[in-house]
Amino acid sequence: MEKTTFEEIETSFHSMPLTKYIIPTALEQEWLKSAVADYELDLSCDLENRCFSSALDRQTVRVLALMMYVSYLQRELSRVMALNGIYTKDVQITGADGTKRVTKQELEFEIGRVKERLHKLKQHCFD
Repeated sequence: MEKTTFEEIETSFHSMPLTKYIIPTALEQEWLKSAVADYELDLSCDLENRCFSSALDRQTVRVLALMMYVSYLQRELSRVMALNGIYTKDVQITGADGTKRVTKQELEFEIGRVKERLHKLKQHCFD
């Protein structure tokens, strides 16, 4: 069985955000490390070779990519929140307010998706 590589998860991640900005590779790698740390303690990976110790199932790859996307959205929301509207006596330009609201809604939706998928992946024990 082949090992799952970081590139497979990054490919899944790249299928989600629609951005005109180039996301630095180092930032993507940090998001992946954070996702692995947040996902599970026993998900062992080799950071030097950029692969996991075993093959991950498709659901795990997708959850890790979604967790990376949440990190992306948090950064995007932070960027958008830093934008200020222009207020003068005659003109008020607040076009960024809608962007802030939509970005926050998308972030909350994706956090909900991650929580739902993590719940579905739990091993349930019934006596």
